[in-house]
Amino acid sequence: MVNSAIENGVTNTVVRANVRRNGAIHILHGYRWTNKSYNPLIEVNFVANHNRNYSRYAFWFGKILERLQSQHHFKKYNVVAHSLGNLDLMYYLLGHEKKTAQLVHQVDIAGPFDGSNIDGFRFPNNRLAADSRPQKMSSFYHFLLNRKKKYPIDQVHVLNIYGNLDNGSNSDGRVSTTSARSLKYLIGNRAKSYHQIEFKGWSAQHHMLRQNPEVSQKIIKFVWGRNNGKAS
Repeated sequence: MVNSAIENGVTNTVVRANVRRNGAIHILHGYRWTNKSYNPLIEVNFVANHNRNYSRYAFWFGKILERLQSQHHFKKYNVVAHSLGNLDLMYYLLGHEKKTAQLVHQVDIAGPFDGSNIDGFRFPNNRLAADSRPQKMSSFYHFLLNRKKKYPIDQVHVLNIYGNLDNGSNSDGRVSTTSARSLKYLIGNRAKSYHQIEFKGWSAQHHMLRQNPEVSQKIIKFVWGRNNGKAS
């Protein structure tokens, strides 16, 4: 997705933020972000990103924002999250951390909001009610649900992208479509706008969604308003 953004001219700057197991934050290529940068992208990478401590990652995510905002004084930002990164983001948005800037666009890709076979909360026969409320809820879905009123109201444009292998599993191989779509019940009535898109077939596999060129084009258009991803 980052490469697509560069190739389509929506940014000229990419900075990487690595977070080690002890919480130490290392900003790589920070010198690239200058007064000539436009739409700078920050790739956030948690070294130990599979230990399920979402509140800790949310805290670290907030620290990254604080550091970069103190250096570059931006007031608004966009986020594209994939897989478990969606839960880190939701814990940040619905947590007690001081918000340093205003979120404008939120893109969620393959989000296991109500569990997956990654985290052990797998509900094969789970269903959504008409309002997208899941019949069965994981412990962290309960946590987020109890804090849904902390989500900023009428502020964030949300795009929820999920995959369906279209092989009868109703999943992208890791996350069920039910789990991914359960985000709507959490924030759909508080977001400024809410859209969700289902991708089907082999290229809709969990780890391939973020590399899918069609997904990248949808994100580019949604976040930066570029038709077909072409710079104007």
